[in-house]
Amino acid sequence: MKISYYYPIWSMPAMSLEEALVKIKEKGYDGAEYAMGLSSDLTEIKPLFEKIRLKLLAQHPLAQGDTFEAYRKDYLEQLEQIVALNPTHINCHTGKDYFSFEENLSLLKDAEKLVSGTDILLTHEIHRGRFSYSPMALTPYLESFDETKLTADFSHWCVVSESLLENHAQYLSRAIKNTYHIHARVGNQESPQVNHPFAPEHKEALDVHLQWWQKIVDSCKSRGVEELPITCEFGPVPYLQALPFTNQPVASIWDINFEMMKFLQNNLKV
Repeated sequence: MKISYYYPIWSMPAMSLEEALVKIKEKGYDGAEYAMGLSSDLTEIKPLFEKIRLKLLAQHPLAQGDTFEAYRKDYLEQLEQIVALNPTHINCHTGKDYFSFEENLSLLKDAEKLVSGTDILLTHEIHRGRFSYSPMALTPYLESFDETKLTADFSHWCVVSESLLENHAQYLSRAIKNTYHIHARVGNQESPQVNHPFAPEHKEALDVHLQWWQKIVDSCKSRGVEELPITCEFGPVPYLQALPFTNQPVASIWDINFEMMKFLQNNLKV
């Protein structure tokens, strides 16, 4: 099994997409994860990735709507446009934590229909505020619709449960069986992102996350998954803590994400 590494465009400083992609390519990443709603002309994006020889992992996080029907319409219209571009992979922020189970489940099924017959990997991100906001909330969806594929970002669950998921082993195991993409960010009981994952005070959280990621690698291998995408997804302020009054970041996200890629390359057993 191959692991491909992606850089999250949302954590880049202000610059053109082409400049960002060139920098990402120079650091040895296989691709970049990009929120597709950030451009008014999506058709320009895929050729730019191809020009710089990076894989496009399309993120779909920006659907809006004051009601479920309005949200569903926007979600599916945006997703249909993204599918038409034929990216390598689509990572969706799906549903809301206040939609009903039936409403969120219908979104998962509709999304799967849109990629049916294509080679596009479509996953739904574990994220606060979405259908997957907690370990207990997610499991019934997997039991009802096992075709659901996940982007595992367990840092969100750490905050929701105020724990390192010590008492959620059964839910973690169930989610790992459906995981096809990792967001490699380290969180803890009080934050979805520690200020620096390699600081000694965060060793426990880093070690626990690495154990989870290794279990995902092992699960993917046992399921015959040929390629596992990993996005090293530490984000800028306000995800990253800042100094008071100045809003200056306490660390370099660019350096942290690169260090995380190297750390995983050296520590994950494939």
